[in-house]
Amino acid sequence: MAKRADRNLWNEYFKVYDVLNLAIPYQELLDAIVSTLEIKEGDLVLDAGCGTGNLAIKMKEKGAKVIGIDICAEALDRYHKKHPDAEKIIHDLKDTLPFSDNHFDKLALNNVIYTLDKNKREIIFKEFYRVLKPGGKIVAADPRKEMKSYIIYYDAVKKNKKKQGIIKTIILVSKMAIPAIKMFHFNTLIVRESVGGDYDFIEEKEILELLKHSGFKDISDNVLVYSNQSIMNSAVK
Repeated sequence: MAKRADRNLWNEYFKVYDVLNLAIPYQELLDAIVSTLEIKEGDLVLDAGCGTGNLAIKMKEKGAKVIGIDICAEALDRYHKKHPDAEKIIHDLKDTLPFSDNHFDKLALNNVIYTLDKNKREIIFKEFYRVLKPGGKIVAADPRKEMKSYIIYYDAVKKNKKKQGIIKTIILVSKMAIPAIKMFHFNTLIVRESVGGDYDFIEEKEILELLKHSGFKDISDNVLVYSNQSIMNSAVK
């Protein structure tokens, strides 16, 4: 997921990442991915770049058997603490996936593509194609080029106020404030790294093109999710 020199950044990032679980837009994002995957009881799902396991846990709640892979040991440790029976593998997505052809029923990736080397994304998606069963479904969501973190935070406050009222929202904001500031800081560092470097937020049609060039069919149009700051696409092998 990250270059070796950036491991410390990602370790620090994942220490505060789960503050997003308090934010309604993030929960809506996860629900949108799970719903679009159309998970059935017993489906074997690969969560590529699973991080701290938030999406994987939601998919397991739908009856899926989930294998999560990520390069960050800190993230996987946090996933394990939340879900002790989590199936997880430390793995760099730029390397060949440690699974046989036609292995998974479904594949999901959330907030992952922008952390991948721009020059290797198509090769990585071809690996996703390889490990999916014929008829298997993939769903990918990622921050778009114009993504602004503060819009997500503002939307979270607005939606929570509508759902739970002003008092509970003030309590929520107090819980989120310091972790959110840290996340904004890390996002700034990531954006800086993307300028002329390996990281880059996705272009408008990038996921669609990656899916097309990797052999997928029935590719969906762009769907804006996560307070309209991310793009989601789905496709079938």
